[in-house]
Amino acid sequence: MNLMEYKGEKMNQIILNKKNKKVDICVVENNSICEKYIHEMENESILGNIYAGIVENVVDGMQAAFVNIGVNKNAFMPIKDALPKVDILKEQVNEDDKNISEIVSVGQKILVQVRKEPVNEKGARVSTHITFPGNYIILMPNTDIITVSQKISSEDKKKNLKNLIKEILPKGYGAIVRTDAENVDGEEVKKDLEDLLKNWENILNKFEKSLGKELIFNDHELTSKILRDLVNKKTEKIICNSNDICRDLKKKAYDNIEIEYIQTENIFEYLGMKTEVENAEKRKVWLKCGGYIAIDKTEALTAIDVNSGKYTGKDDLEETTLRVNEEAAVEIMKQVRLKDIGGIIVIDYIDMTSKEDQDKIIEIMKKEAIKDRSKIDIKEFTKLNLVEMTRKKMYV
Repeated sequence: MNLMEYKGEKMNQIILNKKNKKVDICVVENNSICEKYIHEMENESILGNIYAGIVENVVDGMQAAFVNIGVNKNAFMPIKDALPKVDILKEQVNEDDKNISEIVSVGQKILVQVRKEPVNEKGARVSTHITFPGNYIILMPNTDIITVSQKISSEDKKKNLKNLIKEILPKGYGAIVRTDAENVDGEEVKKDLEDLLKNWENILNKFEKSLGKELIFNDHELTSKILRDLVNKKTEKIICNSNDICRDLKKKAYDNIEIEYIQTENIFEYLGMKTEVENAEKRKVWLKCGGYIAIDKTEALTAIDVNSGKYTGKDDLEETTLRVNEEAAVEIMKQVRLKDIGGIIVIDYIDMTSKEDQDKIIEIMKKEAIKDRSKIDIKEFTKLNLVEMTRKKMYV
């Protein structure tokens, strides 16, 4: 059985393969894998998690506090993350005019969110400025800012969404409207916001009862994260080889999404996707024309090299070069999404002397970037014939 035969009319699915404490996640659009992630159930990220912390040390000289959130190392909180956000926005309080000890004190219980993961000997960085994400809205308690994603192109839609949020949002709350809100009914957006406010109240109640040093909200709980970050209006079905995960998804998913459990050790092999999944991991990706791209990740950046490979093209060298580079541009944008490559990306295309040809490549990249849910910034060709771009990693 292959995926095409199995799916029938189903074109957009999320497929989960659980093995031991690891879950491989593939987002399938038009019978092709477009995103692939790995969820380590024993080594989950704490980025975005909300904790009841206890302030253990306050250092005026550093303008920072150290907060025990119940993990190995105390978390670091600079003064700007301790000041009330509403004061910063209204410029009522300047962090240079205050000492951190005037804002927090040793032994104080505070609600904080992890902004940066622990690295080596450094603890996590936390903030009292909390963002609470839903499917279409990101709730921001203790501020009054309402913004709409720049990826929503229609100004009328932006205005309508902003007005909708203003009608529902209580005083003292802000919100960011996510891109996925563009093509859904206003009632769905309204329900998402109402659910967020209800869940936020539960977080506040849990915090009040907590003695501190405790996880209050896990931003990386698998099924909630999948439904929030990966499911969109095109998603028709979620397939998984874990009955427990399927049961949990059925409790939380909207009725229009079909959840199916398949009892098999390797769901990708069962659906005839094994080769495609393995190819998604490869460093070298061949193009239809015979050229290829090579992707190399370093600590600082990701370098992508474009090569003509087996493609000799026609007599015109510039036409041959443009053909390879055009195909490479499409594939590169597909691969950065598929592999969830974040940070700085530097692309070394085959040298082109024509500014017009260079502009064509940039135009192709920007067009393909629209398919990506992530924030992408693409620069023009440099003097060294390189293209620089940045992309925000999606699934942490």
